[in-house]
Amino acid sequence: MRFFETSKKEKSVLDLFTYDLTTFFYGEYKEVESFDTEAMFMIVYERKLPWNEMNLLDNVQFKVFFDKNNFTGSNPINVRLFSTESEITPKKVARLVNSIVELYGNDDYEGGEWSDTEEEAFTAYKWDRKWSIQEGESFITMNYDGETFEMNILFLNNIIKHTGKYLNIKS
Repeated sequence: MRFFETSKKEKSVLDLFTYDLTTFFYGEYKEVESFDTEAMFMIVYERKLPWNEMNLLDNVQFKVFFDKNNFTGSNPINVRLFSTESEITPKKVARLVNSIVELYGNDDYEGGEWSDTEEEAFTAYKWDRKWSIQEGESFITMNYDGETFEMNILFLNNIIKHTGKYLNIKS
């Protein structure tokens, strides 16, 4: 007989940020691009974050995909968090990388916590990371090209599904 049932909430990449990505469509945002193909329509929305996340990321984009042949109401959503004004330093990126490693373990290439070798690749602008998470339902990628640092969360809707939250999409 169990007297107490505990359900420990599994932490996700969403817990690393103080900005709640599920509230993206509340407040001001703008449409910056749209693409139309035979099977898919995609709209890219963007907004400046109200504060810098991890002293590194200051903008966010939502790429919302609408499948023209499947109207299930479950639109894939990719998120791009990036810096336009924040100073990009190896120390700041290392902190973010180490937080992801703490949550999900080594990346898809067995890269773990930030290392000196990784810092060398970063300063040579030949740096990227990728994690397949939730048994391949979602992905996290990061890269730096010498000008812009970006972090992508692919299939955000799958991560949100595991949190019990909802994302209100305006179409």
